[in-house]
Amino acid sequence: MGDLKIKRVCGFNISSIHFSVMILPYLSKELEEKKDIITILEVNLENNIKQVLSKITLNNEAKEKISKVNWKATDIEKVNIEKKIKTKLTEEKDLCFIVYGSEKYINKTNEILNKIFNKNSNNLVNMQIKIIDCYTVNDFKENIREILESHDAIFNTSGEHKKEDIFEDYRLA
Repeated sequence: MGDLKIKRVCGFNISSIHFSVMILPYLSKELEEKKDIITILEVNLENNIKQVLSKITLNNEAKEKISKVNWKATDIEKVNIEKKIKTKLTEEKDLCFIVYGSEKYINKTNEILNKIFNKNSNNLVNMQIKIIDCYTVNDFKENIREILESHDAIFNTSGEHKKEDIFEDYRLA
């Protein structure tokens, strides 16, 4: 039996426009690599994504693929995320989850995702799963170290990095 690989990445943004600018070039690369993208968003980002896409330099094919990603808000209390994800798991493609919102929303979403992964572990053999948690800076308290420790890497405008490359003083205790 293969191994389930879940890579957890965190990012911090000051607004939904900042998040949109940060995620689009990275997302374009993920889509180029034929990864499935699943968004779980606290707020609707359709207008922001359209606005940023109209101003950035990407080829039309990449812009079209990004436009097809679901940028609508996901009410995690009402939407059956498990059903949506189980369908994707049967396709046996590598998955990239983009979770955007407040710390409370991200924590609740990750709780749900962990339950789904545990419940469906047999379907996840040899899959690579990446979860990118994008926190709104003005929402979380002073627990940035706690957030960093629960993630494998950090995401910013220039892409994915080791935590210590971005926060020079960061070291696990």
